[in-house]
Amino acid sequence: MLKNYKMVVFDDDPTGIQTVHGCLLVTEWTEENLHTAFHDKQPFFYILTNSRAMTAQEARNTLKSAVEAVVKVNESYGFQLICISRSDSCLRGHFPLETDVMREVLESHGIAVWYQTPFVPAFIESGRVTIDGVHYMKDHDRLIPVSETEFARDNVFGYKNSNLREYIKEKGGDPEKYIIVNAQEYNELYAFRNHFFSQIAEWKGAVVIRSSSSLPRAFSGIKEKGLLSRDDLGIKGKGAGCFIVGSHVKKTTMQLNELLSAEGVKGIELSIEEILNTPEKLTENTLSEALKYAERGLTPVIYTARKEVRIDDAEKRQHLGQTVSDFLVNIVRHLPFHPQYLVAKGGITSHDILTHGLEVKVARVMGQAINSVPCIMASRDSRPLPYIIFPGNVGNEQSLKEIYEKLS
Repeated sequence: MLKNYKMVVFDDDPTGIQTVHGCLLVTEWTEENLHTAFHDKQPFFYILTNSRAMTAQEARNTLKSAVEAVVKVNESYGFQLICISRSDSCLRGHFPLETDVMREVLESHGIAVWYQTPFVPAFIESGRVTIDGVHYMKDHDRLIPVSETEFARDNVFGYKNSNLREYIKEKGGDPEKYIIVNAQEYNELYAFRNHFFSQIAEWKGAVVIRSSSSLPRAFSGIKEKGLLSRDDLGIKGKGAGCFIVGSHVKKTTMQLNELLSAEGVKGIELSIEEILNTPEKLTENTLSEALKYAERGLTPVIYTARKEVRIDDAEKRQHLGQTVSDFLVNIVRHLPFHPQYLVAKGGITSHDILTHGLEVKVARVMGQAINSVPCIMASRDSRPLPYIIFPGNVGNEQSLKEIYEKLS
């Protein structure tokens, strides 16, 4: 990292820590929590805004609040700020709203902001690469333009262009105000980092960046760390873990089916209709089943029915998603046993369990359980609980099963 710089990564969902380790994750940006993060020996930290799950106005208000809080606390430290808007490698998210908000807040405090915004959606670990200004998803030896994937048909953040200049224009931005960074491997990100750092070495203001998950790792200067083991997470002996699966993307459903085929797991399917109409009864039945399996040393996999409910009205769609998420949070709060580990699959699911189910305010990022799947150390009933945040769009068909077999 540059001298006297602090890198603050404003993450629009809880999966962005999937390439880093050792830093702090802040979910409530109180003065006390931010002083803890600024004082930390690591030159960077993450703030989880979860703005991808919000409406545009909610995202604007939330991010503005977070950046304002950072600027205020930084008055005590005097760091130059590298502010990263970390979002989805498949180009879903509030763009260019979030980088615009960062600039507005910084400039409103008299802080000059570097004139261009690097735009770096590459996520090397999961095969999201940018070549000649076009963003792709790797599928073995194939390169699929992201506009041809299911993620481009997202009913909130859909888009038509894989060419990033055209994508920026499609979203209402000016391509001339961005630096599009090509990257297929980390060496390209390191080369960009070195070049960019040399450019801003004498800069007295802040920098705003839009990226996915690989750039923060490249900029942070952290060393590579192996995947986490049972010993790393303090898991001893045999016992039940717990999986909560809320994501509905095709990849998650394939992974769920493989997990349910593993010996030692038991699936508990949640009907969306029952969540909406008879939540108390469904909660009672789900907790009873989970306890029954855990007492036999079996790992319960609690998952929402795979049939996606599509609603055209954005407000109603958001309300349904929040209702389902609140139900899953309530399940975690009232789990009648202490799992050896907890895995949550999907961005909204994992966020709400993190902040409301486990009530994490500040936590240390442990590293990755498997490639691109981060783990923090939470606690439950004053006992440590490894909490694994599994993004909806990450991994192959075996990845959920791989987590189970590794930790059980």
